[in-house]
Amino acid sequence: MRIFKYTKKISFILLFISVCTLNSQQRSFKDENGIYLACEKMPEITGGLKTIASMLKYPPKAKKEKVQGMVYVQFIVDEKGKISSKKVIRSLGAGCDEEALRVISLLKIKPGYDKGKPVKVKMTLPFRFKL
Repeated sequence: MRIFKYTKKISFILLFISVCTLNSQQRSFKDENGIYLACEKMPEITGGLKTIASMLKYPPKAKKEKVQGMVYVQFIVDEKGKISSKKVIRSLGAGCDEEALRVISLLKIKPGYDKGKPVKVKMTLPFRFKL
């Protein structure tokens, strides 16, 4: 039962890994504002994905209303590893959006690098809420 409970909290890990894993030969890409969408070394979450799983709590309102699904949060990691411009790009409601934003706010992230220099990187993290 304990493993099942833990698995529910971190079910978004597989999607996150597939989205953020880059090999060292991949090219870098910027958006129209000069913010990287992919770079040589993507930002890293201090403590890894287990840190996110330990911080994520199922909102009581969502539990009561049996709300399940995905919340996608987009944000920018700057050259110092600080998070800015957080926004929910796919909403679920019932407190799930707020919980995902709360967890993003608590993260400590190592900055991304391109050609040996720290750069701003836009990232999207998926959060799966499943009862």
